[in-house]
Amino acid sequence: MGKPSKKQIPATEGQLEEENCQKNDNQDTKSADGATSYQELQLTRADMEEMLQKLEQRIVSTLSAQLSADRAVLDRHDQTIQQIETSMNDMQSRLLELESTCTLLKKDNEALKRKTDDLENRSRRNNIRVIGLPEKAEGPHPSAFLADCMKEIFGPNAFASPLKVDRAHRINVQRRNQDAPRPFIARIHHYQHKELLLNLAREKQERAFAEVKSQLRSAGYAYRMFFPAKLQVTDKNGQRITFSTPDEARKFLVNTLK
Repeated sequence: MGKPSKKQIPATEGQLEEENCQKNDNQDTKSADGATSYQELQLTRADMEEMLQKLEQRIVSTLSAQLSADRAVLDRHDQTIQQIETSMNDMQSRLLELESTCTLLKKDNEALKRKTDDLENRSRRNNIRVIGLPEKAEGPHPSAFLADCMKEIFGPNAFASPLKVDRAHRINVQRRNQDAPRPFIARIHHYQHKELLLNLAREKQERAFAEVKSQLRSAGYAYRMFFPAKLQVTDKNGQRITFSTPDEARKFLVNTLK
């Protein structure tokens, strides 16, 4: 036997209306909730867009300020570089001009040095150096003293015209013997007299070596004279010895003959 079936009681009109009202209320509630969620979603999205826009503006503003500062620095550097380039070009031009001027001045300086050297040599061409005169023997008038001394040494008839000494003075030089008198420097007025004095002094010195040269020849020594008046002797061992005075040569000869 089959199970007895439940009887379905038909709903009344009031019940149907109440159910429909509840359904409508539920649908209205769901619609309201959906609208509210959508509005909240729209507000949140707008806020995010506004925030992103503000962030973008801040970033752009910061970058613009930084770029402006960098541009200002670059502009200053560009101006500085241009000034440096201008200065370097100016300095290069001036340097080239100075090098050209220096080259010309160097040539002029070399020419002036040669002329000065020539003038100095010409100013000394009449000078003579006298050694061996006792200190303070010249007195207050060294020029007149030296002229008289030359006449006394070489004789009054050695000069065709009076010997004139423009000026004379002693010089301080390094001396082996500090007790030796200082040499004289004298300027002879006439160049011919200066040359004559040198020749007379050379001849006198050579004559002073005549006796000792004869003794050297007798002893078998070879010798020769050097300008202005120096005697060079070659000893038995082949060594060459130079003597400035006859006394030095005599001492050598006496010592070797012992």
